[in-house]
Amino acid sequence: MIGKQTLISILGGVCYVLPLMAQESAVEGMKEAAQTFFQKSIEKEKQEIYQYLDSIKSSGNNRHDSEITDEDIQLVRKLKAIEREVPLDYSPRVKDLIAKYTSDNYNPYMCRMMGLGQYYFPLFDKIMDEVGVPRELKYLSVVESSLNPRDISSAGATGLWQLMYYEAKTYHLTVDSYTDQRMDPIASSYAIAKILKEAYDEYGDWLLAIASYNGGKGAVSRAIQRSGKDKATFWDIAPYLTQQTQNYIPKFIAMTYAMKYADENDINAADTELSLRTQSLDINKRISLNQIADALHVSKETLRALNPSFKKNVLNGTEDSPLRLILPVVDKKIATEELYAALNTPVPSVNSSQAENLGESIQNGRYKVKVGETFASIADKFEVTVQDIKSWNNLRGNQIVPGQNLLIKKEDDFVSAKLARNTERSSKKSQQRASNATRTAYYVVKKGDTLSEIADKNGTSVGRLKSENDLSGNRIKPGMKLKVSKK
Repeated sequence: MIGKQTLISILGGVCYVLPLMAQESAVEGMKEAAQTFFQKSIEKEKQEIYQYLDSIKSSGNNRHDSEITDEDIQLVRKLKAIEREVPLDYSPRVKDLIAKYTSDNYNPYMCRMMGLGQYYFPLFDKIMDEVGVPRELKYLSVVESSLNPRDISSAGATGLWQLMYYEAKTYHLTVDSYTDQRMDPIASSYAIAKILKEAYDEYGDWLLAIASYNGGKGAVSRAIQRSGKDKATFWDIAPYLTQQTQNYIPKFIAMTYAMKYADENDINAADTELSLRTQSLDINKRISLNQIADALHVSKETLRALNPSFKKNVLNGTEDSPLRLILPVVDKKIATEELYAALNTPVPSVNSSQAENLGESIQNGRYKVKVGETFASIADKFEVTVQDIKSWNNLRGNQIVPGQNLLIKKEDDFVSAKLARNTERSSKKSQQRASNATRTAYYVVKKGDTLSEIADKNGTSVGRLKSENDLSGNRIKPGMKLKVSKK
């Protein structure tokens, strides 16, 4: 017989084991239920993506009748994973461009973009947050200019964001013989953020806003009308846009993908000429950038890379319009007295007698190098850049010798030439104003009108419409009376 104590021990063990077995069984049941749930979710997501891809294929936007692959499904999933405010839609063209941007052949270029982005992207993020536009729009700068602030297109679009002259004036950027703020990373980024926000306020769609920046609002509005849809998407109107604008959105989406998934595509930030640690000073006088570089013991190229908006080696700030100077943060051992002296040693303006002397020193557009002169000192004298002088004379090295003749093309910087040119311009402007006075009309804004369409109808430009009607943005309302001076 089993003893009483033994029986009690057996029963106690059974009472302990049975709950454990029940608990393990419940856990296994929960695991199976979770696996089933996740599997169904994955299958549901996959089916939704498949239907999405099938709708693209059946819409006629696909360039061929290829089968939907696992790669297509994976790309859609990854695009949606990084999508925030701006739609990152998939298309066959997007797929091709993603393959291009993440290819081995493209890797050196993308690594440089990532390296430059370490400097530029934090600036863009701060400004876009302030203006109220999505941060991912910063990748448009790569598509526009390859992050080259001195990039100038054949049409005259300039800077990181490829802004036109009328856009610079509309958004209060300085463009003169000394400075072009379309090349200023900070000033130009505020302008582009405002331009894109105004376009979004008009269309209510970020892809349409981006397309309008590339192709013009008039073109986008006409394409929407031709599509016949009340709430047309970019993909609805793409067939009615130029090939350049049709490609612009896929380029942006693919570049966003490549930047976001840089690590897994072996895109690593390359070293660049830009210092990541900088400080900013407001300058209200004419100072020499070369003197600043010498004081900081950095190369002139380093300083110019941080200040691309200055056309010459002179920063022409004033009390009324101070200019931002970006300096690299250097070793604290460098004497601050040198920098202070450079910042407080104004470069005198060229007066009439100096202009006459400089003019006399150039014979037939050529300047004879004197003893002790360097590229930098000659560039300072004529308020041009060393790169200009080298380019005009097809020179590569840094050596010049006394007696050497250098071609100087900047005679128009002299005061006398400026006065003559300004007089001529004033005369032409007066004649133009007189001519325009007889061609001024007024246009009453109708429902659905845009500034681009009104400008096209009346043979003028959007910039001129804004200027003549004191408009700071692109928004107009039905019933407004606009002054129209035709070209």
